[in-house]
Amino acid sequence: MKKVVLSALLALGVMAAPVSATEIIITSEIPVTTNPSPYIEQFLKEIETKTNGEVKGKYFAASQLYNDRDALVALGTGAVHMVWPVASRLELFDKRTGVLSLPFELNEKQLTNACFAKGLAEQMSSYLEPAGLGVLGFLRTAELIFLMRNKEVTSVADLKRQKIRVVGGRVMLDAMRTVDASPISMAASEMSVALSQGTIDGAMTSPAGWTDVLGMSAKYGALFPGMSLATSPVVVDKVWFDGLPQAHKTAIQEVLDGIIERQWKETVEKDKALVKQMVDQGAVYHVVPDSEVKLLRDAFNKASADFIKENADAIQALRELDKRCLQG
Repeated sequence: MKKVVLSALLALGVMAAPVSATEIIITSEIPVTTNPSPYIEQFLKEIETKTNGEVKGKYFAASQLYNDRDALVALGTGAVHMVWPVASRLELFDKRTGVLSLPFELNEKQLTNACFAKGLAEQMSSYLEPAGLGVLGFLRTAELIFLMRNKEVTSVADLKRQKIRVVGGRVMLDAMRTVDASPISMAASEMSVALSQGTIDGAMTSPAGWTDVLGMSAKYGALFPGMSLATSPVVVDKVWFDGLPQAHKTAIQEVLDGIIERQWKETVEKDKALVKQMVDQGAVYHVVPDSEVKLLRDAFNKASADFIKENADAIQALRELDKRCLQG
């Protein structure tokens, strides 16, 4: 009799079959104290709470499991489910994702607009789908600044003949060459030693890179507003994510959206505080005049011309997204 009643209840939907648990493995090359690591930990705590423990995760920071490049390659193997890398890492899979790192292209107004951010994630996902990857959103890394050991930067001319560590792919390397600088690509963890040994004269990095990595060995800081807003896309194993119960997919996206909205606001204020911290210690910091920003933009636009021509479809999609979400 009990079996008959149980079968009837299940048929009527009064009793639902239990939802299987979901485990999320996230890895990063970033230390636990550095953005976006604290937000990854917040995400895992909040998703477990929201789903009453049905979705749980493990986070391996500081390359304990993989660095970001290897982690992205490992998506799809089951060893990793989610990676929050710097945007330029995606160029490994499709060069069109380079629009994320294009100088003077993306800005805070766009990326804090829900319509634009969602559309951008869908655009990048369409490029990455053949590799089995998807993008769920974008966190703010930082608005990048130039940090120099011995030279104040108040103009484009001050970058000439300087060996500067840069963030980004080929486009940024080419852009720096247009102002007669010598760009060098290297990991953030290598900047301090390279600066002290004279391998580089300065670095393009974040305010956190100033306080946490370079310190007063880089006495001079300069911001060219709008030059480079670095982001961290939230990249998932698409097959794994699409195969999750709908309730779990919805919960992951909702928690992530809340984290992203909070993270953008908090990191803007934190970066201001970090710059002030360095100035209070005796560092010198400049916001470069608009006239010099225009000179840099004009030079960088020339360097980006080939990329824009070769990836016209991606640029056009970006322009249409901006028009639909911010100008409509």
